[in-house]
Amino acid sequence: MIKINKNIIFLGIVSFLTDLSSEMIFPILPIFLDHFLKASKFEIGIIEGAAEFTASFLKVWSGYLSDRIGKKKSVVVAGYTISAFTKPLLYFAGSWKDVLFLRVLERTGKGIRTSPRDALISAYTQKERSGRAFGFHRGMDTLGAVFGAVLASVFIFSLGETEETFRFIFLFSFLPAILAVFVLLFFVKEPKVLRKKRLSKFSLRGFSTEFYKLLILQVIFTVFTMNYAFMILKANSIGIAIGFIPIVYILFNVVYAFSSYPVGYFSDRFGKAVSLSITYLIFSITAFLFTVDKPFFGWIAFVFYGVFMAGNEVISRAIISDVVDEKIKGTAYGIYHTAIGISTFISTAVAGFLWDRFGEDIPFIIGGIGALILSVICYTKLKGKI
Repeated sequence: MIKINKNIIFLGIVSFLTDLSSEMIFPILPIFLDHFLKASKFEIGIIEGAAEFTASFLKVWSGYLSDRIGKKKSVVVAGYTISAFTKPLLYFAGSWKDVLFLRVLERTGKGIRTSPRDALISAYTQKERSGRAFGFHRGMDTLGAVFGAVLASVFIFSLGETEETFRFIFLFSFLPAILAVFVLLFFVKEPKVLRKKRLSKFSLRGFSTEFYKLLILQVIFTVFTMNYAFMILKANSIGIAIGFIPIVYILFNVVYAFSSYPVGYFSDRFGKAVSLSITYLIFSITAFLFTVDKPFFGWIAFVFYGVFMAGNEVISRAIISDVVDEKIKGTAYGIYHTAIGISTFISTAVAGFLWDRFGEDIPFIIGGIGALILSVICYTKLKGKI
């Protein structure tokens, strides 16, 4: 029987509703930029990189702030509220620069909420069940993404592949987002243990060697990967029609959702370093599948990508939960996400440049080779250590 703390369940519902809102927008946003706002691949890469960098940069400060004041929930509420009120403003976007501004603002909310939220989940779970707790949460998060993509697809097929349809979807996304804020406000409680522990000042000291090993490995790996926006554009490029883009994204998220808990269980049972190594290998396969110029392989690639995302998100969070002291977990998650954000900004900008300059397959070939090498390094150097 699966035993999950009720606060983690409610946080899962919050993430379900928020991702339902977000994933109505994000799988179609690259297409909106490419087809209607005529943005280049490099400009799309800049938007995605800047958005993720902003989110990740803020995660270290929000994590530290929540550790210092001892109240995670207040910071989490602020983050979800900012994101909820920003999404519908995409309705008014008239250029790629407008989208850039709004994506950065929306990711500001994500940056504020993520680290203290992960610390809340960690506070409500035991070490031997950390993989399962984060697996449940990521599963709920991704299940919301499935429903969001389904709604987007329904709107596109019923209203047509027009600019007006895309803008309507942006506006509609506000409803589940604001509902998530209300669930968070009235059903999630602040853990008492967190109220008693405060930090006096920000410091990089006190973190374990295992934490820094994970950080370095993940930063290098992220540089070799590319944002999901490029996979969506690649899917369209190899013959998957615009109307089916939300469908293929649904497939990805279904796999992601139903893989999250099993991946967490597997990592608890067989070791997180081994599990992370397998995750890198799966990304390598994903990247190479996208280089095959046939729609069928694009669909298969998104299946592998779903398993990869489940592994990468769940296992990294669970490792941090295991190897970092309770009173500085918010800061630890913040440092981790900030480092990943910087790496993401670099990788998306470079991927966009490589696509425009050398062809659409090059970013995927480089990513596949890099992930394969890091899979071997992770297994040989970190097995039994994290």
